[in-house]
Amino acid sequence: MKGLIKAAFLIPLLALSLTGCKRGGGSSSLSSKGGNQEITINITSEPGTLDPRKARALTDVNLIRMFMDGLTRIDKSGKTSLAIAKKVDVSADQMIYTFTLRDCKWSNGDPVTSHDFAYAWKKSLSPNFNAPNANMLYLIKNAKEAKIGKLPLSLVGIEAPNDSTLVITLNHPTPYFLDIIANPIYFPVNNKIDRTNPKWAEKDSSYVGNGPFNMSEWKHHNLMEATKSPSYWDKKAVQLNQLKMVMVSEDTGFKMFDANDLNWDGSPFSTIPVDAIQSLRSEEKLHTAPVLATQWIRVNVEKAPFQEKKLRRAFAYAVDRQAIVDHIAQGNQIPATGIVPIAMGLQQTPLFEDGNVAMAEELFNEALSQLDISVNDLPEITLLYAAAERNHLMAQALQDQWLNAFGIQIRLEPVESKVFFDRVSKKDYTLSLGNWFADFNDPINFLEVFKTKDTGTNNTNWNNPSYTELLETSYTCPSKDERAAILTKSQEVLINDMPVIPIFHYTMLYIQDKELKDVVLTTMGNIDFKWAHLD
Repeated sequence: MKGLIKAAFLIPLLALSLTGCKRGGGSSSLSSKGGNQEITINITSEPGTLDPRKARALTDVNLIRMFMDGLTRIDKSGKTSLAIAKKVDVSADQMIYTFTLRDCKWSNGDPVTSHDFAYAWKKSLSPNFNAPNANMLYLIKNAKEAKIGKLPLSLVGIEAPNDSTLVITLNHPTPYFLDIIANPIYFPVNNKIDRTNPKWAEKDSSYVGNGPFNMSEWKHHNLMEATKSPSYWDKKAVQLNQLKMVMVSEDTGFKMFDANDLNWDGSPFSTIPVDAIQSLRSEEKLHTAPVLATQWIRVNVEKAPFQEKKLRRAFAYAVDRQAIVDHIAQGNQIPATGIVPIAMGLQQTPLFEDGNVAMAEELFNEALSQLDISVNDLPEITLLYAAAERNHLMAQALQDQWLNAFGIQIRLEPVESKVFFDRVSKKDYTLSLGNWFADFNDPINFLEVFKTKDTGTNNTNWNNPSYTELLETSYTCPSKDERAAILTKSQEVLINDMPVIPIFHYTMLYIQDKELKDVVLTTMGNIDFKWAHLD
């Protein structure tokens, strides 16, 4: 199998299409002449949403951070620091957090109040409101019960006794609570604007933020521009005057960088063209950063023939992850046999053997026997993915590996990103290529993705009461070692059922203008230009 993949995917690497221009070294069109701190990046495609309550895709989340601020924010050193909150008091039992807010304003001049936070969070927890990451709010007392309609929103542990005080009561002590509230689902929304115009986040003329940059222009499917906010509470820290975001293909973006028309290219908004990676690495221009993220394949367990667990396991065993990492991803990624990144310390040994075709064939035949069908009776199997060069090459590799293992042809279905996320959320797929980037540095963030069938991030139709019970038990574990053991067992249960097939754990690959300084990249795959500047 490795030989086949190597032959198929080394060919593009031999035909490098790089020009002789300097990369990231010039400053003819992108400089700080006259003190103008202006940069251009490529975000490749139109964001799905810029409403912090509705965002799920990494690009959307990163764009929202330009225009919005929460109670906390990841700082230049990669640590969580207070942002809109100027002070936080925690009760002795670690269950009640009382935040005191700074004097802040929205981009339209309205004050940012505790009521904006309470309104946004409770709206996300409304049973009929589409908030894909609402489960991240379930740390709050009665939040889950409100979301599923069992309790009224008035009983959720969110109180705003006055404009500058926000009191949050949790279900149980949560050591990472200040970290998780740095995510957009915990951001405020201008409640006056949202009540009168629920579509405020869809165009530049109505967008209202409270972050380091204001949205000055949004030409849909073309470009977006952000300018420094004069009303931002920490505006002294912001040095960029303008941030221009173009939406072009990855190949076009790389050519623009090559011509000094971009200051940043690659992760997390785009990917470096496959045929450029080796050359950039040899020229020592390719940057690599660790990231807590996993590439995987979701399996719709209610779509034939994948209701049979052994078939899901067969497809997982047949994947040669090392070949995909070596010849397609090419960024020193780690082949994954679990969904939680190895760096989180939950997994010491592989949970199954990578590329074990013999076992895959055995499981495949057992699955056919269980389904009482022959290989010729299998329905057409389709792999859905967001259209991009790297995804297409990966899908082709998977298609080739499964053809060699089982003698069946998988149909590939590339679609634009917005369509992809919509279809996955509606469970309108059989197999789908996707990923997960950590929202906070704890294994529970990956495991909770599949906690229950109705968890907004699951989308596989899979449910296992034992798995759910293990995660629930972990929340109240007094011992770190005991909690780690329970989470380890949880991952083993998930991988045994295989509603998701892990492929590899990520690294971020990017190139940047050598004059661009203090861009903050986090291990969660987030990028922040709040402190960025051209030197």
